[in-house]
Amino acid sequence: MPRPLWSGVISFGLVTIPVKLMSATEDRSVRFHQVHMEDLGRVRVRKFCEAEDREVSAGEIGKGYEVAKDTLVAVTDEELEQMPLPTAKAIEIVAFVPGASIDAVRLSGDSYFLKYDGQVAAKPY
Repeated sequence: MPRPLWSGVISFGLVTIPVKLMSATEDRSVRFHQVHMEDLGRVRVRKFCEAEDREVSAGEIGKGYEVAKDTLVAVTDEELEQMPLPTAKAIEIVAFVPGASIDAVRLSGDSYFLKYDGQVAAKPY
């Protein structure tokens, strides 16, 4: 059974249904490691700081947002958690459209389905 990728609610009008987002496809692709062909030793990716020209540990690496060319602002995980995201846990349905009116290009990529979350969500009315 696949694990949910996201959980939240779908709402339309006064009806709110708790749902889980599940992957509709399974990735069965083959992945390779980079190796040194002479002795089959694994080739690793090393993290280097451009400013100090030295290798840095994972604990020294954070996130930065580029506000202008060559101008970065540090962003912490705590700041990201505190950002107000009104749609982070809710999908509001505002209208239904005919399937033919949606461009097929927008439907390419990974496929997902929504599953009700809990027995109470099986019958929302």
